[in-house]
Amino acid sequence: MIAIDIDPVKIQMARVNARIYGVEDRIEFIVGDSMTIIPKLVSADVIFLSPPWGGPDYVFTEEYNLKDDIPLDGFEIFNKCLEVTDNVAYFVPRQTNTDQLISLAGEEGFVEIEQNVLNGRIKAITAYYGDLVITDTSYSTYYM
Repeated sequence: MIAIDIDPVKIQMARVNARIYGVEDRIEFIVGDSMTIIPKLVSADVIFLSPPWGGPDYVFTEEYNLKDDIPLDGFEIFNKCLEVTDNVAYFVPRQTNTDQLISLAGEEGFVEIEQNVLNGRIKAITAYYGDLVITDTSYSTYYM
């Protein structure tokens, strides 16, 4: 597993968490720009994508737009990940435009959208693509 973040403090926090859970020896921690590093990866099983959300003002946005509200183009980031693997988990704000998340799956693809809840309130969304999608169509969060 590889953990990449441009912020060395976040990498240090990830290292501490990994040590607590006994998995630090299974993770390569890299301080750097993921947009520079990801294209150099030959392959990956899964990419957990959590781009910057644009600062504290994102909470006041009624609908979060992946194209315009992320400091980098959220579609471009996602497509760079697809060059490495089809299995992407995309962690985004709770008010993200779900039509945009669905469109990232392409015409023949699927996406599973999960609401991340803390203390009874939706805090974020994780969208799953590729083999990460649950193929049981009885789930209400299963989109085509």
